[in-house]
Amino acid sequence: MFIYVEVHRPKPEYRHELIAAMNRVRLEALGTPGLKEIGPWTESDDGTKVVGMSMWESRAHWERRSPEVFKLWWDAPVDFWAAAPVERMLLDDAGAFPADAMER
Repeated sequence: MFIYVEVHRPKPEYRHELIAAMNRVRLEALGTPGLKEIGPWTESDDGTKVVGMSMWESRAHWERRSPEVFKLWWDAPVDFWAAAPVERMLLDDAGAFPADAMER
């Protein structure tokens, strides 16, 4: 499993536009091979963070398919909407390896 995450801190007046753009990507991405889940989530405490997350069967699927999945995203004025820089994370499934193999 591989997960791509973007943590956004939008200006309050652009929060809905950011979420709408993420949902457009979600709808466009439905049925993409290797994509298990995609979409926006909001932080429960105060909702100031909007998290875009996509879960993939593997990093190879993400590398192969992300250009087509995120083509709508590249046109969104994300930098303009931002109150702070976007934090990005590329997460590999650490549980895919036996625990003792990770200690070597």
